[in-house]
Amino acid sequence: MEFVLVNKFFRVGKTEVSIQCDKPLTFFTRELEGDRLGDTDETLIEAVKEILRTELDPTSAIVQAQAKLQETQAKLEQAEQKLAQTEAKQTATDQEVKQNKTESDHYGKVSYALVLTLITEKLLQYGTAYKVLVDLIQSAEVGKHYMPGDLITIEDPEHVELDGEGKRVLVQLNREFTYNGEPASDFIRNGRLERDGYGAAWKYEPKEQNKPTTVAPTAAVSTTATVTPTATEPSATTVTPNQ
Repeated sequence: MEFVLVNKFFRVGKTEVSIQCDKPLTFFTRELEGDRLGDTDETLIEAVKEILRTELDPTSAIVQAQAKLQETQAKLEQAEQKLAQTEAKQTATDQEVKQNKTESDHYGKVSYALVLTLITEKLLQYGTAYKVLVDLIQSAEVGKHYMPGDLITIEDPEHVELDGEGKRVLVQLNREFTYNGEPASDFIRNGRLERDGYGAAWKYEPKEQNKPTTVAPTAAVSTTATVTPTATEPSATTVTPNQ
């Protein structure tokens, strides 16, 4: 499918881009972060297509990002080992460590953003996709101290699966917190730690299907007006002649 750029304009920190394909006739409009008006048509088209691919297969996108994260983390470990073995290559190795750490942080943020958005915005239609995403997040470790914004998972043995989503539940922390084996129920809505503002659990909820909108019929309005006739006025005045 060959797409062409049909429109682009900037507003409130984002650039809205519209692309179109004639065979078959397809039209998409998506928002890109920042001012992208200076980008080439090909760059903008590819950016929109990348968003569409993520929407069509979100699980694949997060798995690819996680694989890249693991790859860069492995490179980081190798670079650190080389740094410990020799002082002669200190400068070059430091640069390699810095570059790999930057990449690792980048893909870690990508994974974090995708997991959080897909689950909290309820964009997942299947429970199995939720399970894949939750498995990418480390389970909470007893005694470990976590910071605001950290993601952890806690197994909920009482959870009844709806669609193969598993029993691990995603928890987003809002305050500094040391995990001491608290159950997932403490983080669900109105749970002890949820009420205290420590964090919130995001259990799997199926994506709502689009439902047809039912419009109630409007009441019929009469187009015929009823006019009440006015009283008849005398047509002539009787004058009494002078005597």
